[in-house]
Amino acid sequence: MKKEKIAKIEEKIRSVFDQQYQIIKMLGNGGMGCVFHVQSTGIEMTDFALKVLDKEAYIENKLDFMREADVMKGLNHPGIPKIIAVTEDQDYVYMVQEYIRGESLSLVIRRCGQLREEYLKIWMESMAETLDYLHQQGLIHRDIKPDNMMLTDTCEIKIIDFGLARQQEKVDQADKKVFGTLSFTAPERFTKKVGTVQTDIYGFGVTMYYVTTGKKPENMKSTPLQSYAIMEQKLSESAPLEITEILTKAIAVKPQQRYRSFNELRGDLSHKNRIADPYYEVRQVQFINMFLILATLFLIGLISAY
Repeated sequence: MKKEKIAKIEEKIRSVFDQQYQIIKMLGNGGMGCVFHVQSTGIEMTDFALKVLDKEAYIENKLDFMREADVMKGLNHPGIPKIIAVTEDQDYVYMVQEYIRGESLSLVIRRCGQLREEYLKIWMESMAETLDYLHQQGLIHRDIKPDNMMLTDTCEIKIIDFGLARQQEKVDQADKKVFGTLSFTAPERFTKKVGTVQTDIYGFGVTMYYVTTGKKPENMKSTPLQSYAIMEQKLSESAPLEITEILTKAIAVKPQQRYRSFNELRGDLSHKNRIADPYYEVRQVQFINMFLILATLFLIGLISAY
């Protein structure tokens, strides 16, 4: 977004909120809006994040500029920032949200490189639990990437930017285009297939790939199988086996080869010695049946002895 446009938005903020908030700094901006760190001017001087959406940009892209606010109003989870208030004028939508003290995972990794294994597991579990909650509400995020994962001062993960979130069963204009960062875009999206639960699972997988390896994910647009092989190799060189198996399943090229849900993925995270595979249940049944046969033969032997 151009500086002139940002300056205009700052003026509008002061006009709309009548000096209710003092602008501390801009946190980020994109083609359809920007986010400011603001502070209330009352006695308590509370910090907030103020997201301003450009209606004209949303209309040009045939997107609903009120959807993000509508989605966030219905969410109540510690891993998702709370929305405090929403207002609008002819040009913009203003969303006052909980301010997150911390920085994005992308900044953390750029500064620190690879992380220790214990942090990796904690963050994976935290992200998966939040996304599982989101999917249980019938929603998908569609823009999972390190820039949208905030590490708080208390080492918690919060998921931000619900600008592309929608109900799972609904399809919109964003499903007909590729929005977001290409390196974190699921391969099926390049062929204009609509976003699904598996799209978010892929986003989770490549985000944690970036955290695990410190390397940018491969672009899956032109040669997805080759790109997948490269990422699989880098994961095997950087992460323990159980983490590598979880993430390589999450970033599988074909959506049907990924986890069916974050609940299933969380099951593997909590049972790290049992990475889910299609034959696990069969082997469990075979083991139980064999045990019952041996126990029966043992009892028969005891009875015969008498």
